[in-house]
Amino acid sequence: MSRIYFHSPSGDAAVLGSERAHLGTVTHEASIGLLVGIVGYPELRRVLHPASMAYSALDHPGGGRMLSLALGTFGDSQGAFVHNGKRVDHWHLLLNTLIQQSGDSMRLAARVHAQCEVHGYVEGADRAWLADLIEGARRDGVFRAEMGWESVIELLRARDDEPVVMSYSVCDSFPNPGATTWEPADAEDEDREAWYQLSHDEQWATGLVWLRDEANGRRQLQPDTWTDFGFGEGLTATDLADSLTQQAAA
Repeated sequence: MSRIYFHSPSGDAAVLGSERAHLGTVTHEASIGLLVGIVGYPELRRVLHPASMAYSALDHPGGGRMLSLALGTFGDSQGAFVHNGKRVDHWHLLLNTLIQQSGDSMRLAARVHAQCEVHGYVEGADRAWLADLIEGARRDGVFRAEMGWESVIELLRARDDEPVVMSYSVCDSFPNPGATTWEPADAEDEDREAWYQLSHDEQWATGLVWLRDEANGRRQLQPDTWTDFGFGEGLTATDLADSLTQQAAA
């Protein structure tokens, strides 16, 4: 069975993979509702690309449900929305809309769902803060009982001097030879087999340098950017609605 893992140098915790599916469904459906509420269902055609599956879904008798499917995992590989004449990644826009318009529990659901595979992480000083958010999501019912969240809370509260890094069991765990600043001495070591000979501490040290690098810094969950974090270009449904207002005023 799949798992969402929370890794630290001194220990790990895990959440059942069915919770990942739950978070994906909850965040997606909530973001679709926000999209329709902010832009307005009759206006969606004006912000969707004519070649997108979502645009065609509006003509279907079950338009709302078909729109959700078209903007989901099996929808367009290219961006379904258009903003300032450019196609926009719809997954990013939906996630950003949820983060902008929701409370902490749904924000956390969006961040865990979107970033567990790419090693979203929290620094040691923010572990208690993240534990508080998880407890809040449990109280709100966004995170479900008997999924393993209590073990994550226990891990986070155990200390404050180590980062905690997420991974998803169908992808690479952390640390791993693809997420490191370490380079093999042998150029023929294409699979980086020598990395596995490094000590536990060396693997974590080189992995954390990579993770904290400026190019990868947007993986960090932290209080300072919590409410205004944005994926991709940071666009939300509000930006789509504003563009329609500007067009009407032009």
